[in-house]
This record gives sequence, C-alpha cells and structure tokens, in this order.
Amino acid sequence: MSKRDKPPSSELTSAAEALEAQLRRFESLSDQFRRSPLNSEKSLERASRLLREVAEQDGVLNASVSALVAAVARTRDRQQQEADSVNAHALHLQERAELFKALLERYGALGQSAAELNQRMQEFATQRAQAQGEEHNAALLQSLEGLQERMGQVADEAGAVVAQAESQDFADVGRQAESLRQQILSARNKLGLLRKGIGAP
Repeated sequence: MSKRDKPPSSELTSAAEALEAQLRRFESLSDQFRRSPLNSEKSLERASRLLREVAEQDGVLNASVSALVAAVARTRDRQQQEADSVNAHALHLQERAELFKALLERYGALGQSAAELNQRMQEFATQRAQAQGEEHNAALLQSLEGLQERMGQVADEAGAVVAQAESQDFADVGRQAESLRQQILSARNKLGLLRKGIGAP
C-alpha cells in the first residue's frame, strides 16, 4: 500500500505516535544532559541549557500523555456507544425472533388444519362415490356443509395469519399463508358447485 493509499491515522494512533516521539526526545535530551562534561564555563552553560530543554520537554511529554489519556477516554466512549447500539439491536433481534417463532407456530397450526381438511375432502370423495339414493345424498350434503364450514374457519385463520405477518413485516410467511388461503377458498367454491349437483337448494 502506497503512502497515498494509506488510510488516515486515528486519533488514538496519532496521540500514541506523538507521545512516543516526545518520549524519545526526552530520553535523548536526558542522556545528553547526563553525559555533558562539567569542566569548563562553556560546558557548564551547555549543561544548563540542556537542563532547561529537559524541563521543557518534560512539560511537552506530560501534555502528550494527557492527550493520549484523553484519546483513550474518547475511544472508550466510542466503544461504549457501539456496544450500547449493538446491545439494543440484539434486544430487537430477540424480539423479532420471538415474534417470528410465534408466527411460525400459528402458521404451523394452520398447516395442520389444512392437512385435516385434505383428509376430510378425501373422505368426502369416497363417501360421494359410494352414495346412492336420497338418504345417502342427505348424509353427503351434511358432510359437505360441515366441510365447507370448516374450510371457512381455516380460511379466516389463514387471513388472520396474513394480517399478522404483514403487520410484523414478515412478508414471506404472509405470502405463504395467503397462497394457502386462496387454495382453501378455491376448494370451498368447488364444493359449492358439488352442493348444487347433489340437489341442495
């Protein structure tokens, strides 16, 4: 990665780098001061100047330490804000998962009701194939009416599942429930035609 492509340093990195640079300068000045000869007027003046520079650099170093501490504090605040945001979203995820679980349970019960309807329709088809005479037609009509009523109930429940899915923004489940509702209503309409064929008013 070229210098041009290098991303800008973060506040924390910049503060740490500045502190490191100031610390190195402080160490260098301190070393020079300790090694300074003290055997002439010129060397004494130079040592005094180095001592002043060491003192000044110590102040600069303390400022760099304070800047790094402040950068660490701001970084910690940023981290806490992100953690709080993640925790809030995690709670939202849990709530959504619970809603979805309840919706799936309701949709699963709807599927069981649809399977029950399918079984009853097969039984009705067998009963219709074996029916002979008005007496059998009356029993057949009674079975048909019960089946139609149950179909209406299951279709209504499917509609309720669709409404719940849409209100909770679970479109996939809503589409599946609506498809099942349409299938049930279509089958119910076909039974209505059979009802006329049996001779019901």
